[in-house]
Amino acid sequence: MNPNRRWVAMAYFSFGLLLWVLVDKFLSWTMAIVGLDQYNYEMAGERFTLTTLIGLLLAGTSVIMAWRSPRLSTLSNEVVVELKKVTWPTAQETRGATVVVIITVFIMAIFLGLFDFLWSSFLDLLYPSVQAV
Repeated sequence: MNPNRRWVAMAYFSFGLLLWVLVDKFLSWTMAIVGLDQYNYEMAGERFTLTTLIGLLLAGTSVIMAWRSPRLSTLSNEVVVELKKVTWPTAQETRGATVVVIITVFIMAIFLGLFDFLWSSFLDLLYPSVQAV
């Protein structure tokens, strides 16, 4: 049995849930815009409507088809193998990189603020504003 099968299954399940929610929301939104929201019947309470059922069926079918596809199965396994090779930064490296980013953003903000001030001063000299009396 493939040792990566658990990670691949979790990824497919997560994408299935995401697809389910997106299809449900999109269909509900589309029905409301078209004016057919009265046909979005409550199947099992107000939170499980016709669009929820359609989204569930579509997402479930998509996940099963993707799971059984040999090409996607191979690709998914290769992605898991490559992700296992990734080295993540330590907490100290992450803090150091964060400090560098904050300092860089601060310096750029000062530079852009100074440039904006000088440019607006130059344009005020070039095109003086007319004061209403």
